[in-house]
Amino acid sequence: MTVSGPVALAEAVRDALTETGGIGATVRQIAARIDDHPARVAAVLDRLQGRGDVLRMGRGLWVLRDFEHLSERDGFVDPTEFVERFESENGVSLGRYSGPITFRSNDGLPVHRWWPYVQGYSAEFVRGVLAANGVARGSTVLDPFAGSGTTLVEARRAGAYAVGAELLAPAVLAARVKTRLELDPRRFEREAERVLAAAARRSAGPLPFLRETRRQFFPAALRDLTRLRDALPAEGNDAEDAVRLAFGRVLIPSSRLHRSPCLGYDRRARSTGPSVFERFRTAVAEMATDLAAFGGERARLGPPASVERRDAREGHWPRESVDLAVTSPPYVNGMDYVMNYKVDLAWLGYASSYADLAALRRTEVACDNLPRTETAAYLRTTELPDPWLDELLPRLKENVRRKGTYRRDDMHGIVHRYFADLLPVLDGVRRALKPGGRLVVVVGDSLLAGTYVPGDLILARLAASRGFSIVSVEVARSRRSGQRRTFELRESVVTLERPRSAT
Repeated sequence: MTVSGPVALAEAVRDALTETGGIGATVRQIAARIDDHPARVAAVLDRLQGRGDVLRMGRGLWVLRDFEHLSERDGFVDPTEFVERFESENGVSLGRYSGPITFRSNDGLPVHRWWPYVQGYSAEFVRGVLAANGVARGSTVLDPFAGSGTTLVEARRAGAYAVGAELLAPAVLAARVKTRLELDPRRFEREAERVLAAAARRSAGPLPFLRETRRQFFPAALRDLTRLRDALPAEGNDAEDAVRLAFGRVLIPSSRLHRSPCLGYDRRARSTGPSVFERFRTAVAEMATDLAAFGGERARLGPPASVERRDAREGHWPRESVDLAVTSPPYVNGMDYVMNYKVDLAWLGYASSYADLAALRRTEVACDNLPRTETAAYLRTTELPDPWLDELLPRLKENVRRKGTYRRDDMHGIVHRYFADLLPVLDGVRRALKPGGRLVVVVGDSLLAGTYVPGDLILARLAASRGFSIVSVEVARSRRSGQRRTFELRESVVTLERPRSAT
């Protein structure tokens, strides 16, 4: 059924956007609400936009002009209100972190550039935190969400014992290789040449299970990637692991894909360019150059790092063994790391089916691709881990209902699960810290279905409820909401401390 006539359709679209208000709606959400075709709705929105009646806010979200600013909508609780409440209830005012923080600067740094892990913080940020907390030889530094090992590399370079846990297997491989700075570059290059020679003698091998593999890669690249993959050694010693990492490095550059930050198709991708084997040689040469450059630093390194493929929520670190923890957990409703690294998981043999990917996703800190079975126990909006969530989750649930259709009608359950997932991590880190030890966390806030969620402040409050003292919350940079490009979000450095005596 469709709404007859352009005038009637325009009025129906206006009515739908009036009902969703400042929350807004996408073309498909409007079409579902008024039972019409998305193409017709899109054409009407384009005309209304030309007249200045509606606004496109980003990622396909449309609102009436009257609802351009969320802060002007009744019932919307904006960031300023939460900051004021945090200052009043927790006695901490937000400060400003002036140092560098974004991961992008790692792209040009020796060793750190070995893996294209686009989420995280910079090596310079870690060095600053280590120095500010007096980390030196004999200290132990923990990263419970180790990613590709930025914290661990810099902790070793400071002479400390570096300990990390990470669920994503390709990132664990990267972190292990990057912290094995004693690897002889000539031995590594010999192993790589052996693999290349074996690959050159092979025929093309079977494709990974991913349904889009043929679309993701040009035919010549697919042929050479399967030959190179099938010649790789199993995980084992440091040289073999480094060769596997070099293969992982060339996957996305050899494809039609990009990762900035989420996995997607690159419209500029071309079939011409360096071959897979040439890209692999370049990656190996760069890694060998970096290893050679670290030769004079090896005597000052801390002990070999411990990098485990493990769930941070298990809290398995020895009691009072850690001087400092530095980490960045996934952000609330943030990136689905399984989706973003599914190519790496499949090609490196860490997943052999979609069931494997689903099983891994169930063990992640909650994101909006979490299976619905994993949110069932978190749909209640009472008895939550923080009183602020008692207000936020019912508001989020109602906003999703008002939109009519949304990618998840259990979004409030996902957010509940997210903060519940952080509690055992906080407990485990607190047990592992020595009295007076600190946990430094980089984390951001979010805007979900027109509901503002101060993830950094709630994390600090959760930590205080588990026995930490909140030392500071410092805003490191501004971000923009994906759906509302005009809405400013932040990324903060939260510093927590295990008290020296029980309180």
